[in-house]
Amino acid sequence: MGSKMRLRYLFLSASFSLTLTLPNQAAAQAMEKVKVATTFLGLWDTSQPTFCKERGEFAKAGLDVEVTSTRGGSENVQAVIAGGHDIGYSPGTNSVLAAYAQGSKIKIVGAEFKGQNDTYFYVPADSPIKTIDDLKGKTVAFPRPGGASEALLLALKGERKLDFKPVATGGMDATFTMAMTKQVDVGYGIPPSGLDAVDGGKVRVLFAGDDVASQRNLTGRVNIASADFVKNRRATAVKFFQVLDNCIDWAYANIEESAKMYAALNKVSPAIAAKGLAFYKRASLAFGPVQGMDDVMKGAVDAKFIEKPLTADQLADLVDILYTSKK
Repeated sequence: MGSKMRLRYLFLSASFSLTLTLPNQAAAQAMEKVKVATTFLGLWDTSQPTFCKERGEFAKAGLDVEVTSTRGGSENVQAVIAGGHDIGYSPGTNSVLAAYAQGSKIKIVGAEFKGQNDTYFYVPADSPIKTIDDLKGKTVAFPRPGGASEALLLALKGERKLDFKPVATGGMDATFTMAMTKQVDVGYGIPPSGLDAVDGGKVRVLFAGDDVASQRNLTGRVNIASADFVKNRRATAVKFFQVLDNCIDWAYANIEESAKMYAALNKVSPAIAAKGLAFYKRASLAFGPVQGMDDVMKGAVDAKFIEKPLTADQLADLVDILYTSKK
């Protein structure tokens, strides 16, 4: 082979190698990191980012999503405030309002869940408590201060003029033990946790979130992001919620497969998982504007999360809706 032919061969080989290499490098460089703190991984709505990641949908869209579980509204908000996470998925609206009022640089970027019907409250089968009206003077569990469950109980107290004591008991397993050993009169659960005990007759469901009329159509949980993330990586944030919304559509369109994923994550039977899914309507998991913000703020004031409602200017600064669900 002559020198000119060799040079031409080497040039073409190098060009072909470069053509193969550059797209792979570009693809790797295009992956955008997003750190998400979700509230109580294992719940149907708050597990959606994890399910979407496991199905590879984020990666297909060029997103490298890292999901971390937190133990309630205040802890979720703090994960974003501290700077370790870009997005806080599903903290209670009250805890977000409180953090903003104290000067935290966060944004509400959309509603996460409407109403509170995924939270239920139970008593041991032998409890003398039969109805909501029997709660007077009793202790009622909720996870952590600042979360949506606490707001629900405070709304119930006001709505029914009942004098009971909400008690922060932490995780659901610990709460179940406290309820069964009479350390607290009423436990709380979020499906599918505890539904096997309901099925087995160990506990009775006393009421669920939608029994609190004032909370049915309010946005009890929101999605937040750090102000810097929204300012500097807005397109990435929008893409995250677009992809996730499509994943949620898929989950409801393929409910049997979703129930299996839900069951595996929570280590329960598919039958119990299916009963848990009955608590969640697709319309409740809708990104977009916060519903009933005036009522939400009034509740936050009454519960002493904030001293007074935010002004119109403060709300304009706090709320920046990035994406609204198609349905």
